Amino acid sequence: MKFVLHAAALNCDDSSLALIDRLIDRIADEVHRVDVPDADLVVASRWYQNARTTRQKLLLSALAVPPRKALDVPGPHTKSIEVDSPESVHLAEKMAHTPLVVLVEDREADGVLLEIVVDELGSPSLRALWARAKEVTPRAVEITTAGGVGAIPGRVDRAAKDAEGEGRPIRLFVLFDSDCKWPGDAEVTTSSEAVRQACDRHLISYHMWKKRCSENYIPDQVFEAARADPFNTSHVDRFDALLRRTPTQRDHFPVKDGLSKEERFRACQAGLYDDSEEEDLAVLEKPLFPKRPRPLQRLQAERRDSFTAAGLRERDGEGELDALLAAISREL
Repeated sequence: MKFVLHAAALNCDDSSLALIDRLIDRIADEVHRVDVPDADLVVASRWYQNARTTRQKLLLSALAVPPRKALDVPGPHTKSIEVDSPESVHLAEKMAHTPLVVLVEDREADGVLLEIVVDELGSPSLRALWARAKEVTPRAVEITTAGGVGAIPGRVDRAAKDAEGEGRPIRLFVLFDSDCKWPGDAEVTTSSEAVRQACDRHLISYHMWKKRCSENYIPDQVFEAARADPFNTSHVDRFDALLRRTPTQRDHFPVKDGLSKEERFRACQAGLYDDSEEEDLAVLEKPLFPKRPRPLQRLQAERRDSFTAAGLRERDGEGELDALLAAISREL
């Protein structure tokens, strides 16, 4: 986030100047940026005349950083807050110390994939901020779980109520599964629509996975590496059967649980599979991995090197992961 600090704010009352001190200290954490349109007036301002030398230097050095170009690769610090009055100083100080909460349906799945995607596909500025965000207090970014899609609307409403009580805008981004078992699956629209409505009600940005869930973005190279592990010798036929599926089938395959007979029957009726695939589909009734740890957790720990930018983009196929990072970056 960028705070545009005007000369009027730098000449406010003493309580506002004390809050500017806190704002400058947070800028020093390198998770936000500051801009002063009237930079030539800084040294003569009340704030500068009363500030510690270390804070004076912090502000002057921050002003020396070139402004971020609005049209370059999407990244953080494009959202700005004008700081030009005592009221806006109070708001700026609150916002600077309020983390962006990324509310995910499942921390052990969506949260793990998001961390990998940021690391592999994020812009340099996003990766730097993401790493720094975990080191400062309070954190600049927090990933938290809702514990299921049904719990997300309530969590969104509570977050909005908390923000209102603190007199600040809400800082929240929501990420959740589509849960589509096949293209055009209409049975899951009720839960996802409730999430969308809650986010729209509070003007919160969100992203619903276009594929079934986060596990459907696991690149082929990761499954190939798992297949080559001697410990998975008895499961090679399952990995082979999965990798033979078409991209659309892979987008909707239940990686965590395996393909049950009931779902297979209904997916065939929906046109996702056909009778010629019966042998492979029978093999895929059994899950590829044990229940714990969850697939993405296990693969992050054991096969992290196999998650590459090229592999993620190939499995994505639509530029969705880059669009997700751009949307999150706009909130930072």
